[in-house]
This record gives sequence, structure tokens and C-alpha cells, in this order.
Amino acid sequence: GIKELAAGKAGPLGPCPKVRRTLKGHFGKVYALHWAGNSKELVSASQDGKLIVWDATNLTKLQAIPLRSSWVMTCALEQTKGSMVACGGLDNLCSIYQLNQPQVLRSFRELAAHDGYLSCCRFIGENNILTASGDQTCMLWDIELGQSKLTFTEHEGDVMSLSVLPAVDPNMFITGSCDSLAKVWDIRTGKCTMTLRGHESDINSVNLFP
Repeated sequence: GIKELAAGKAGPLGPCPKVRRTLKGHFGKVYALHWAGNSKELVSASQDGKLIVWDATNLTKLQAIPLRSSWVMTCALEQTKGSMVACGGLDNLCSIYQLNQPQVLRSFRELAAHDGYLSCCRFIGENNILTASGDQTCMLWDIELGQSKLTFTEHEGDVMSLSVLPAVDPNMFITGSCDSLAKVWDIRTGKCTMTLRGHESDINSVNLFP
């Protein structure tokens, strides 16, 4: 377990991971990807100006979505039904696309309120999404209304990453920031409930696991 690893007492970790699938189709750098809740499909975002939704099992493209801005930094798949994808980047917007149509050419919603780049986004159910930004804040959005419901403001550097685990606790998420801190938040209050200290520089990625 993790405690044994930290104490240097763990045994061999087993064989090295193997490449199971290679998904080919982008023509630029791939900046982000996110698995669907069914662990079969995923979305990738590339500097070629496209989001691609893949069936990773069959190595097939399900959707190729052209973006208004190629400077994309993050993408997310809605986890319950897989009916929406979101992305954002240097345009400061969170663009949401509906997948229940043969060809997706335009966004369903563009969420605009951040004053800096969008570094990360994650759906919470079908009607809410969290975004993290270079403006040092995170926001909770109502997708249907296209409005920000709550702003989280206690970081003192660019917020680079966020992670949610709705199946365990839909009211909690964690962020990592260039202020070298990771923070745990309560969505109900908009307040930080725990600050994790230890890093001496930027935290570029965080991930919750059960």
C-alpha cells in the first residue's frame, strides 16, 4: 500500500505497464484527455483545433469537433450519460458541446466570467460544471442557465488543476495551484476546508481517488 511505499518497505511493483491502444487522428500536440464514466470512451483536445471523442476499445473516432480557438488546455466528458463534452484554454471560456447529434459544429454553451485562461474543467452531474483558471479562482456553473453560481477565491496563484469524485462526495473537490498549495473545498459553502502544504513550487495536477 501507499504507507509501505512511503516507508520504503514495499516489495516489487510488478511488471511495467504496456501500451494497450494507440489512438491516431490528431495533427498537433495533444494537451488534455479525459475518460468517460463507462471507461470505454474518452475525449482528447489538441492544438490542431479539434476535440475528438474516441471509442478506445475499438480504436474508432465517434466525433471530431472543430473549435473556435486552437489554444485549448483542458477537456472533460460528462460522466453519467456521456452526452456532453467541455473544453477551454487561452480564450478564457468554457465551451460545452452536446454529443447527441450526428455532427457537432457549434457549442451548446459558452461560459464566460473568468479573467484568465481556463486550466481545467470537470462536470458534476448533467447540469453543473467546475472550472479552474489562471485568474486564481474556480467557479461552479449552472450549465442550463449559462451562469456562474459560486466563485472559490482563496488561492494566491494560478489554479492549474481540479479533481472531483461525485460518487464518493458530490460536495467536495480539490485544487492545485501555482501558490504551491492544494486545497479541499466544500461546494455548499464555497469555502476551503483543508489546505495541503509540502510542495515548494507550482502544483500542476491533482487527482482524487477512492
